[in-house]
This record gives sequence, C-alpha cells and structure tokens, in this order.
Amino acid sequence: MKKKIVFFHLLNNFTGSPQILRNVIETAIKEGYPVELYTSSTQGFLSGIPGVNYRPNLYRRYPNRWITLFTFFTSQLILAIVLLRHLGEKSIFYTNTILPFSAIFAGIMMGKKVITHVHENEVSPRILDRFLFWWVRNLSTTKIVVSEFLRSNPKLGQKDIILLPNAVNSRITKHAVPVTWSSASFTVLMLASLRPYKGIDDFVQLSHRLPGIRFILVLSDTDTEVGKWKKNLVLGSNIEIFPVQEEVIPFFKKSHLLLNLAHPDLWLETFGMTVLEGFCFGLPAIVPTLGGVAELVDDEVNGYKIDYTQADLIESKIQDLAKNPDLWERLSKGALLTSQNYTLQEFERKVSGILNS
Repeated sequence: MKKKIVFFHLLNNFTGSPQILRNVIETAIKEGYPVELYTSSTQGFLSGIPGVNYRPNLYRRYPNRWITLFTFFTSQLILAIVLLRHLGEKSIFYTNTILPFSAIFAGIMMGKKVITHVHENEVSPRILDRFLFWWVRNLSTTKIVVSEFLRSNPKLGQKDIILLPNAVNSRITKHAVPVTWSSASFTVLMLASLRPYKGIDDFVQLSHRLPGIRFILVLSDTDTEVGKWKKNLVLGSNIEIFPVQEEVIPFFKKSHLLLNLAHPDLWLETFGMTVLEGFCFGLPAIVPTLGGVAELVDDEVNGYKIDYTQADLIESKIQDLAKNPDLWERLSKGALLTSQNYTLQEFERKVSGILNS
C-alpha cells in the first residue's frame, strides 16, 4: 500500500493556491494514495473532494492584521501538537504555500519527506517573510515553484527546486468556449482581491476614461467587505463590481479582454492563474511587465505587457482591441494556443513523478 499523503493549507477559499492544491490532491487520489487534508472549515476549492479525510485547522483572518498574526502562530502551535498523531506513521507531508511552517518542522522531526509547494515570492511583515522562508529553504525535502520567476528567488536557495507551472482545472476547460468579438458590448474583465496593490482603483479609473466600454471587476472578498470599499467610490454606469464568486466561468464567457493591474513595485505576481483561465476562452490579456504573470504573455501574440503606471497606453490598447476585430482575433488565437501549453494532463504527469519519486 502506498504511503499516506498529509496535505496542509491554511485558508480554504476561492483563490488560486487552493485551486492548484485541489488538482494535486485529485492526482494523488488517482494514483492510489490515501489522503488527509488539514485546512479551515470555510468554503472554497478544497471543499468536498471525494476520498479526502478532512482535519480541522483553526486559522482564520481578521480585519486587524495583528490579531490575524496572533491567530496564525497560535494555530501553528496547536497544529504541531496535533501532528504527533502521525508519529511512526508512513506518510509524506505536503504543505501548500510557505505558511504551515509547523507541518514542515514536525515532518522533518518525524523523519518524513516534506514537500513544500511555494506560491509566494514574499509575505508581510518582512520579519515573517524571513522566518518562513528560512524554514522552507533549510527544512523542506523538496520545493515546488510555479514559475521561473519564483525559482530565481534567492530566499529559496538553489537545491531541490522543481518547476511545476499551474494548470487549468477541468472544471474550466469543460466549459471553455472561445468568445467572439463584439464592438457593441466589448467587455474588460479583472479578477482580484480587495488590495490596493492589485490595481483595483486603477481599474475603476480606466472605466471612467472609457465610458463606452463595459468593465467587470470580480473580487475574492465578501459582499460586506466589497460594500465598504464601494462606499468611497464614484462609479459610472459602465462598471459592475462583484464579491467573491464560487463560479467565474460566466464572467469569462461575456468578456473580451482580461486585465491584471498589479503594482510590481509593491507586489509581484508569481504566476497569474486568472490570466491562464481567460486564455482558455480566447481572452487576450494586459499584464504587468514583471513577475511570473509576465511569463504567460508575449506582446502582440496573446496580449501586452504594460506597467500599471502607463494608464494612457493601457487605455489606447483597450481602444484598439475594441475597434479592431482583426487585431483582437489574432491575439485571441494566440491566447488559445498558449492555454494548450498548460494542460491538466501534463500537470498530473509531473505531480505523479514528484509523488512517486
């Protein structure tokens, strides 16, 4: 019988890292591994996976970052004690993101193979960043990274690093029908979290600049949090803002261009999952010039790499795509071709090799 794989992920929600972990877990189950998962009881991509034995994780987020930080360390202390149940057990520990550091420590102390799936380039505050990357760099048996950009991070060291680009879940690809260009209802889509460095305010400003174009912003935050943010905004009739959505496929289907306006001076995207998902529907993308997300886009092939500070240029490119169907269709075809390089089948093949090694 194969070793059990014990997975760890702090906060289950509808963001990129739990979605990728679900792909890994489903691959492990297909390969015949018994699976346990320590995660929060919140709803997200990790909920309801057949064949998974769920274990509770006490971590949760609060509006006050210091309370959140206290909860984080408390939950890790409790987790370290709880993990004594795996002492003497033949199992592999698989931590998703660098945050579950007590699982890394406990796994190494119990002589287990510890795989850390790294999605972050940095965390805040800086002292926590240094603390967490030390554990990953020095104690993880194997480190998985999602992009070449992340592999070059010196905080990870140079040894035992495996590149595993993210893949689009079959839930997306089954419903991914290429969209068609429309000048009458040309729509610009952005999916982001409610953080200023994600470019959400810049997106709103673009909607004011281009009143004849439709804008849709889908946030990964609650209706209450989104409502508080919207109170301070002046919104035109051409923009819609939505709170967290369990299913984003309908938004891709009615859009024509995807934006990522993250601020590289404050935050560097390590991959760009929403961009890749948009490519499956033939949506060209405008993304930052730096970070892992920039690896997905080639200028004039499937979109453009433009810094968020160049608002005039971004506005000009949106206008070009909204008025020129030949240009849009060429970039749309490039987006579809790019998406074929990140198939779930190839992802599963690589995951199987890592788990079976």
